[in-house]
Amino acid sequence: MKPYGAALRAFHAGRHDAGIRLRSSLGEDEIVPAAIFFRENDDLFWFELQAFEMARGTVLDLGAGAGPHALELQRRGFDVLAVENCAPLVEIMRERGVRHAIRRDFRWWRGPTFETVLMLMNGVGPTATVAGLDRFLAHARGLLAQGGQLLVDSAEAVPEGRPGGEEGWPAAGGYPGQAWIDLEFDGDRGLPFRELYADADTLRDRAERAGWATEVAAEADGAFLLRLTLR
Repeated sequence: MKPYGAALRAFHAGRHDAGIRLRSSLGEDEIVPAAIFFRENDDLFWFELQAFEMARGTVLDLGAGAGPHALELQRRGFDVLAVENCAPLVEIMRERGVRHAIRRDFRWWRGPTFETVLMLMNGVGPTATVAGLDRFLAHARGLLAQGGQLLVDSAEAVPEGRPGGEEGWPAAGGYPGQAWIDLEFDGDRGLPFRELYADADTLRDRAERAGWATEVAAEADGAFLLRLTLR
């Protein structure tokens, strides 16, 4: 089992001190508590609460993780489909009470259309690069019902220490938010993978090129929630 899934499975099984070591080409080297992926109610971030207030109709939760957003939206009476590509997390969501959870890679998955599509906690991160973001933004047009909305949060990359390309990390490849990440749990270190941190101007520009209308719904402390609708 990969470190991310293994750590969250351990927390769900009762190891509440479980943490994932995260290293990145941005200079990060920290322990991320697994508990952050199981937050509820008052522990949710401001941009998540704002997205819940803006949600309407049927909801698609992309990159659903351990299900904190799907569970809260269910509690509020929404019909939610949670999509996650990590098999242990799909199992965890179902065990926690998410009624509709499936394993898919949302970057390519095509299903029914929804009135609200959520991508929270650096939702565009798995698109990996600006080119990957462009491909997803074109693909995502087919996920929305007529008059639907896509709500996504992100934050600009803030390098800590020396830039990518040094200390054994591959270069970012032009845009500094195209970071490399590796994760470790209980001595098991995974392979490096790409994670995109898109600043607001870049995300709005790429979205508008792909035919979306954009609106910054909320912004604070370097993070933002963007609302995309089809033009």
